Amino acid sequence: MTEKEFRKLKRQELLQLLLTQIQGEKELRIQFEETEARLKEVEEVCERLKARLNSKDAQIHKLAGRLNKKDQQIKNLKSDLESLRTDRKIKLREAGSIAEASLRLSGIYEAAQKAADLYLENVERMYGGQKASFAVRKSGEKQSSERSMDGSRE
Repeated sequence: MTEKEFRKLKRQELLQLLLTQIQGEKELRIQFEETEARLKEVEEVCERLKARLNSKDAQIHKLAGRLNKKDQQIKNLKSDLESLRTDRKIKLREAGSIAEASLRLSGIYEAAQKAADLYLENVERMYGGQKASFAVRKSGEKQSSERSMDGSRE
C-alpha cells in the first residue's frame, strides 16, 4: 500500500491491518523458532556424525598402519622362507655330493684292501716259509687300513 492509501483508511481498518500484521509476525516467529530448533537438531546430528567419522578415520589410519606393518612382516617372512629354501637346496645338493663322495671313497678303500690282500697272498706264496712274520705284518696293515677307512667315513 502506498502512503495515500494508508491515509484514506479509517482507524478501525488500520487497527485491523495492524492486528493482521502482528498475527503474521507471530506466525513467522513461531515458524522461525521451529526452523531454528530443527537447525540445532540437524547441527547436533552433524556434530555427532563428524565425531563418529573422525573416530572411524582414526581407526582406519591405525588399521592402515597395522596393515602396513603386517605387509612388511609378510614380506620379511617370505624373504626368510626363500633364503631357507635356498639354504635347504644347497644342503641337499651338498648332502648328495657328500654321500656320493663317501660311496666313491668306500669303493676306493675296498679296492685298495683287495689289492693289499692280493699282494699279501702273492708274497706268502712266494715266501711260504716265512708265514709267521708276514701274518703279523698283515694283521697290522689291516688294522691301519681299517682305521683310515673309519676316519674317512666320519
